[in-house]
Amino acid sequence: MSSQDRKSNRLESEQFISYRLYDSEDRVCDEGMAKTVNISRSGVAVENRTQFEVGAKVELTIALTEDLVKTEGVVRNVDKKDNETFHIGIEFVNISENEIKQLADIYPEILD
Repeated sequence: MSSQDRKSNRLESEQFISYRLYDSEDRVCDEGMAKTVNISRSGVAVENRTQFEVGAKVELTIALTEDLVKTEGVVRNVDKKDNETFHIGIEFVNISENEIKQLADIYPEILD
């Protein structure tokens, strides 16, 4: 997908993120920490050693400078980078305007 096809500008990011991954029966199947690769108004890409299933629900807590943004997402794509690392694209769902404002305080360009 080209940058013109994306809904939102993606900005490079290196924030810590905690996640709780759910299986198809809505049970927690994995929890952990990852690092963001990029972030936008509509989603986030994370780098992780665990592969996520496309379509899986994820609860996210993004650590900003002094705030935590808690939201939910759905895994939209997974790209294996090497033998130990995956880049995982997560689309935000149920993200509030207040949470977007918190993200924009750190990444104002996500509102463009």
